[in-house]
Amino acid sequence: MSYNFYAEKHDAQDLRILHKRLTECSLIEFFPVDISGGSLVLGISIPFKAMDDPQLENELKETMTWLVIEQGFLVVDLFTGKAIDPGDIPGLTQRLSIP
Repeated sequence: MSYNFYAEKHDAQDLRILHKRLTECSLIEFFPVDISGGSLVLGISIPFKAMDDPQLENELKETMTWLVIEQGFLVVDLFTGKAIDPGDIPGLTQRLSIP
């Protein structure tokens, strides 16, 4: 089981930089959903076994900051259906709704 998000961007993206940055994550998993033309959709998964890891908070904060603020991705929490706003990033780990 896992907690899931999707990230979407409709601008050109350097996939080498994206791959390098996202493979630095050890607790969060990423997978391509759609890569076509100038559009990119990624799946983001946090395995429930990683939820108690003390490093998750920092990794999630850094990753969401990079995706949402620095790269301009629309990231949506698939449990709540809400987009992640920059103001949501601090403390996001504590607000994850685990079924």
